[in-house]
Amino acid sequence: MLTEPAPAARKHYHDIDGARSVLMFLSVALHAGTVYAPARPWITANVDRHAFFDWLIFGFHLFITPTFFFVGGFFAVLLLSRRTVGDFMWNRFLRTAVPLVVIALTFNMIESYLRWRDAGGAGSMMDWITSPAFGQLWASGGWQLHLWFLVSLMPMFALAALVQAIVPADAAIRGRVVALIDRSARWIAGSFPFAIALIALGLANTANFTVAMVMPGSYDLIAPGFQSYNKLISEFPFFVIGVMAALSPRFLTALLEWRWWMPMAAAAALFFQPYSEVEHGPLLGQVTLFLNQLAIWTLVLFILQFFHRYFAAGGPRTRWLADCALSMYLFHHCFVYIFGRALTHVAWPVWLEFAVLTVLAAATVIAIHELLVRRYAIIRLLFNGKTDIEEVRKAPGLFAVFAGADNRTKAARPAKAIAPH
Repeated sequence: MLTEPAPAARKHYHDIDGARSVLMFLSVALHAGTVYAPARPWITANVDRHAFFDWLIFGFHLFITPTFFFVGGFFAVLLLSRRTVGDFMWNRFLRTAVPLVVIALTFNMIESYLRWRDAGGAGSMMDWITSPAFGQLWASGGWQLHLWFLVSLMPMFALAALVQAIVPADAAIRGRVVALIDRSARWIAGSFPFAIALIALGLANTANFTVAMVMPGSYDLIAPGFQSYNKLISEFPFFVIGVMAALSPRFLTALLEWRWWMPMAAAAALFFQPYSEVEHGPLLGQVTLFLNQLAIWTLVLFILQFFHRYFAAGGPRTRWLADCALSMYLFHHCFVYIFGRALTHVAWPVWLEFAVLTVLAAATVIAIHELLVRRYAIIRLLFNGKTDIEEVRKAPGLFAVFAGADNRTKAARPAKAIAPH
């Protein structure tokens, strides 16, 4: 994208990185909830479901992936400001494309085979691979499962690199774009202007969806196995605002400024969860679509403000979470299905099953990350796209970070004097 020269000191945005990390962990609860949501009856053969989990998963869907796209745009600009376009594309290939392909060919295939069996398919995995269902899985894009987010990010990264490559470094348009974003930061500073900005963002997203809905073929796959134009364009505004926040520190500051009313607005958005339905009709459907997009922007920006306010300092725990986050995102989906499938044979209360499923899936991924991804270079490269195995081996692991941090803190403090009686 349009970037300026990198600053002398590289700043690490622990708040934004922390938000991404925690939301990737929260994805485990989201997908565990689908096992018990009446709206997702095809997720395992489980019949013990509760309407609360519909509310849970639709609530999580409002803000988890849109925040990911904001973060993706933000860090894309930072990377482009520090690397050549070629280095940036190589980095994105390693960090995004390699894990995407490896997970798609391994864990996603295991899960897809189990789904095929649960849907009535009979036979071994080889029988499934040689069946028409396997070809349909790849042609329809069903192979992506939760990886659709990474699939959508890749063309956005490519677009950012293209703009960076074709716009000269000294082009006047670069300064004009940044100046315009700086000016918009002044427009949204404070509480009331920010509320107006939220409404404007909701209207912009609504217009984006409306145009996409009437475009011929917008719901068809752009290419076999890929995604539709509608799916790509629906998340693009969040990527763009992330780009703008990285280009203008003033704009980022204005976005992350704490507003006293945002927690209440976010709570209302999460509670009511406005979703447009077919039976709403044209007018009510448009109003509900706008309220839906307004709710999404409110939740996304509240999360970013919350992490900026309370988790900007960083630390060993934040660094560990950030390192484990991609493993959690990539691996958890398959384990949620495997464990969720196994739990269909028990007669526990649905709340207990959900808690056990969430903990089991997360704990399994953490064990894989600690015992394999952090220890073996080839596994770290294939499943995380990272080549920093020597550095990460020296970094504290899970138990050192979470069990040892308090002890080290206590040891570093001087002994408290005993007050006289």
